[in-house]
Amino acid sequence: MEIKECRSCDALGRKMKHLEAFIDITTLVNSTLDIDEIKKRAIESAMKLTNAEAGSLLFVDAEAKELYFDVARGNKGDNVKTVRLGMGQGIAGWVAENHLPLVIEDVQSDPRFYKKADARSGFTTKSMICVPVETRTKLIGVLQIINKKDGMFTTEDMVMMVSFSNQVAIAVENARLHDELKETFYKTVHAFAETMEMRDPYTGGHTKRVMEYSLSIGRKMGVPAQSMTNLRLAAILHDIGKIGVKDEVLLKPGKLTAKEFSHMKGVN
Repeated sequence: MEIKECRSCDALGRKMKHLEAFIDITTLVNSTLDIDEIKKRAIESAMKLTNAEAGSLLFVDAEAKELYFDVARGNKGDNVKTVRLGMGQGIAGWVAENHLPLVIEDVQSDPRFYKKADARSGFTTKSMICVPVETRTKLIGVLQIINKKDGMFTTEDMVMMVSFSNQVAIAVENARLHDELKETFYKTVHAFAETMEMRDPYTGGHTKRVMEYSLSIGRKMGVPAQSMTNLRLAAILHDIGKIGVKDEVLLKPGKLTAKEFSHMKGVN
């Protein structure tokens, strides 16, 4: 009886550690709005959770109706990025088409396996967990975890990956929405800046040139991404003060008077 209780305690302890790791990793994946960082963290975290040799994240190309390898981690992972799968093609294609997860012990004997992927990468796929990455309304892609280092993947591993992939889908969609909103914001600010420039034809195109030069210098200097975002916005809005300048002052062809110069500086 005591042996059984000890085994139960050990099993419960392992599950608790697994759950804690899952929560920590899910929090990590959802702690950024950088979509490339999310993809990278997702694969690395999934491999860590399942103790796998390799992993890949395939995304849907809706126009071509194909899956493409966006991120691949593990030995020779980069070699597979040129491979594309049609919906229903390969194990990943089957998962994408049927919206169902799979755990496969012997991939090489599975008729759905797309052998050209291994041939292209030079990597041997033995076992796999493959789960859809989707929101309630949209399939984003497929997450593959390959070759467990100790033993075989279990149904418990697959269930955990399904839960994890749901979190990844939310993180990816949030990042995409953030990028779309940010781009819409910049377009609006650009339109605003261009409207201001229309008041002063002499400086036409000035804002765009300032932005391009500023970003070029920033990249050359190795300015961090967030600072580059601020630099871009500052460059676009650097002449916003013109909006409060009277036309007779802004467009005056000759030298400004002291009063006009004060007005230009926003003193009065």
